[in-house]
Amino acid sequence: MSLTISQGTSAATASTATSSASASAAAGTASLATEQTFLTLLVAQLSNQDPLQPTQGTDFVTQLAQFAQVEQSENQTTQLTSMASQLTGLSNNETTQLVGQTVTIQGNTVTSDGTIATPSSVTLASAAANVTATFSDSSGTVVRTMQLGHEAAGVVQIPWDGREDSGVAAPAGTYTVTVTATDSSGNAVGVTQSVTGVVQQVSFAQGYAELTLQSGAQAPISQLVSVGAPAPTAQ
Repeated sequence: MSLTISQGTSAATASTATSSASASAAAGTASLATEQTFLTLLVAQLSNQDPLQPTQGTDFVTQLAQFAQVEQSENQTTQLTSMASQLTGLSNNETTQLVGQTVTIQGNTVTSDGTIATPSSVTLASAAANVTATFSDSSGTVVRTMQLGHEAAGVVQIPWDGREDSGVAAPAGTYTVTVTATDSSGNAVGVTQSVTGVVQQVSFAQGYAELTLQSGAQAPISQLVSVGAPAPTAQ
């Protein structure tokens, strides 16, 4: 199943109902097939048993008890499948509410409209003596290199003003941010990059919710860092 929710679109409820109905029907069919198979085997055993050594009553009762357990297990599986489908539907419906919202996701793609660039940040695993951020255009050409200097561990905002190293405004477009960091001994410091932007689309085509920002950055819902514009930090 493939479903995409874009700004102004609302189809999650209908899709959820269809998915739940299909899952319930499939589970019901599988349960019925299992019960029929068990009964077929039981009848075949009774029909072909040795008349001089018939199945003992205790064995027969045990088999009936096993059949009851199989049926109970299948019913529980059906109920759990239905509940899982309903929870998935509720989760997907909640995710679509992010369309039009400002969020921060893990990623390294930003855009500039020729005047303003979308915010980005990096999370440092430990304190760094030197942090460098480079911005490359769609062809891979570096247009800006920023030396952020010493930074403490945690989230660090990257204050790109949308300008190239020469001082002129970078052309409108999409840019890739690459951040490297080293400690006082020159050893690499772990970095996790993130970008902030407005959610343009929520897609379920991959079997899970995936967010697409207006900048073109994409990330699964599991990589959602925060909702809302990040608080400004002093530089």
